[in-house]
Amino acid sequence: LDPWIQYEFDEVKKLDVMTVWNSNGAAESAIGWGVKDVEIATSVDGETWDVLADVSQFSRAPGRPTYREFDTIDFEGVAAKYVRLNIQSNWGGILMSYGLSEVQFSMIPVRVRTPEPAFGSMDLAPDTVATWRAGRDADHHLIYVSTDMSAVADGTAPSVTSNTNRLDMTSLDLQLGQTYYWHVDEVNETEAVTLWAGDVWNFSTVPYLTIDDFEGYSNISPDRPFQTWLDGFGYSADEFFPAGYGGNGTGAGIGHDIWSLSSPHYNGNIMETVNTAPGSDQSMPFYYTNSGGVASQTERPFKAPQDWTIGGAKTLSIAFNGQAGNTGTMFVIINNEKVTYQRDIGNISRGAWQAWNVDLSTVNTALSDITKLTLGVEGAGASGMILFDDIRVFAKAGEILTPVDPGTNGLVGAWSFDEGSGSTAIDGSGHGRNGTLVDATWDTGIQGSALSFNGASSYVNIDDYKGINAIDAVQQAFTISNWIKTTSGEGEMVTWGTSAARQRLTWRINADTLRTEHADGNLRGNTPVNDDEWHHVALVVTEGANLTVPATQIYLDGVPDGTFSGSANPYELTADVDVRIGMGGPTGGRFFTGLIDDVLIFDRALSDAELLWLAGRTEAIDKPF
Repeated sequence: LDPWIQYEFDEVKKLDVMTVWNSNGAAESAIGWGVKDVEIATSVDGETWDVLADVSQFSRAPGRPTYREFDTIDFEGVAAKYVRLNIQSNWGGILMSYGLSEVQFSMIPVRVRTPEPAFGSMDLAPDTVATWRAGRDADHHLIYVSTDMSAVADGTAPSVTSNTNRLDMTSLDLQLGQTYYWHVDEVNETEAVTLWAGDVWNFSTVPYLTIDDFEGYSNISPDRPFQTWLDGFGYSADEFFPAGYGGNGTGAGIGHDIWSLSSPHYNGNIMETVNTAPGSDQSMPFYYTNSGGVASQTERPFKAPQDWTIGGAKTLSIAFNGQAGNTGTMFVIINNEKVTYQRDIGNISRGAWQAWNVDLSTVNTALSDITKLTLGVEGAGASGMILFDDIRVFAKAGEILTPVDPGTNGLVGAWSFDEGSGSTAIDGSGHGRNGTLVDATWDTGIQGSALSFNGASSYVNIDDYKGINAIDAVQQAFTISNWIKTTSGEGEMVTWGTSAARQRLTWRINADTLRTEHADGNLRGNTPVNDDEWHHVALVVTEGANLTVPATQIYLDGVPDGTFSGSANPYELTADVDVRIGMGGPTGGRFFTGLIDDVLIFDRALSDAELLWLAGRTEAIDKPF
């Protein structure tokens, strides 16, 4: 058989040179294994071969360690995936054995490489400029971009041509929240190989355009929020704003008062850092007092006009959080087009993070040229404080959430605390799981009566009921719904299980917000609930859940309010102590201070709409994205 050596590359290459060091063993001068006469052939498919001209022999190695000579074979840019050495003889002519010390190939880089955005890049703006390192000898570039990976790979996706190594993606009308695949073909019609196909890469676009996330503001000029969001008080001149600003003539004030000795925020932060939207570190306080028929408002002029049509934008979404006692009706002005809040005006007084979604198709202004955004509250004598956060534009249409009565489907425990006297809390679910009061007293509830807990010794023991636990190590779904009114920042609401990690349910207030946890993970609320107002709170755990959203979710006043941190260990609640209301379960302690009313336990995960109903909401709300 004729001996041969075949080299296979991962793809077709444009070959430059092959460097060969012949066999150089100690006995080479005597035996001569080194290849002498040789035919070099190339192929792109391993079937059809072309013989390289003017190459027929390799030089002999001396068999010494000082050997540094080599043969260089010029492939002159031939395209090949395979190179085959058909060996015809060796230098010794004694044995039918052949050898080479080393073979190296160098190629001409004709394919595109080093893409920007890099492979797998995330959260890119739809107007990203793509660049790449062009292949040698390319005359122009064909760029394929699509959400269909197969179409990009086989070249059936739409393509654009560029004579440079860059492409402004704005021309492609990329959509928000999508994964795109792309590759670049290098083209030169004058070459033997006219097209060199590139690899398929991918990137994803941002799910939304951020108009303002309020994270960049501080107490120090030029980053004070009222220097961007102009209010009724204005600001004094300084090195950054030599002209100062005298105010907009309304009763709006941006940020907490950190200068007055009587202010609860004295020497603190202008921005709100405790009560923020999920995933946020800061929100913007908007104080307002309307007088003389003038609505309070704050305006943000944009130094450079914003384009809200990029990425197929459809909805402006504003996160807001009210507080008890707020009055008036919110509005937003986009350029000069006013949109009034279209949902229940009472939402302005609810202390939970809510969404306000504005359908941009109804806004009669040039959405590609937004120069100013205004937030305000109208209504004679209206006053209060609203927190604003995360103003975003989404490519999706906003949805509404309509309250739905959950009925008794899956209801396994219901303690209304409407008895008003005695030492027993009757279970209204029909399962007979009555509770025994320990040092708890009767008080006025959100409806009827409620129980008051002293924070030291009072609780309700649900006799012989062990809660909803794991079966064969899989946690079963459940929902806990209850009302609270407290000024305390700590205390257990409902507990059961063992003292071991993951086997104990903890549903409590911690550091002023809602919280559930086990092992070294926790899901905590974003909004303080210890304001001495009634709040509906709920915990939803799906089957097999861990602590991450949405497998587990916390609700406040009918809307999601949870942020996860730590380790995402799954629940594995295990029956042990009875269900307890108002104190820690197997570990004791953590007694609740304040009022608890209408405790419900379901053996299923309730929907957002059902929790909205349980929170006493009767009108639809904008669903958060």
